[in-house]
Amino acid sequence: MAAAGGLCAFDLQYGSFFKIDSVSVQDSRPVLPLSRGKYANLRVLDRETFELLKSCPVRCRQEAASAKPEVSEIRAAKTRKGMWIADVSFGGRWLVTFLIFQNKDGYGVKEPEHFVFLDQRLKRDVQDLLSRAAAQSAAQEASARTEEK
Repeated sequence: MAAAGGLCAFDLQYGSFFKIDSVSVQDSRPVLPLSRGKYANLRVLDRETFELLKSCPVRCRQEAASAKPEVSEIRAAKTRKGMWIADVSFGGRWLVTFLIFQNKDGYGVKEPEHFVFLDQRLKRDVQDLLSRAAAQSAAQEASARTEEK
């Protein structure tokens, strides 16, 4: 599959946990896809992953024994009430940005474009983790508003 500018894009699979579509290499540097053409929701956290991406052929697989998700940061979206942006680290190698929306049933989690969970248990774990984090953030925001009055 050819990407913009004549680049050849490939998919990276992280163990059996998730994959990232449309990765490319330009001038010997990995280029991760942008969501909606402008948001950098996928980031490399370690040198080993960076070097692996530089040498990937058409398909690439990064070995991973686990992908324990950890919330690095969660923040309320400034543009919409009831929405949070969360950065989640997977195995200290990848940082992935998710959106969390409050709805009538609780919270919904949206993964970024070009990111696909392969492990449904991990997907549920991440959704649960982020739903709890958003609920905690919402409670803190409500408490702060009450204290201001």
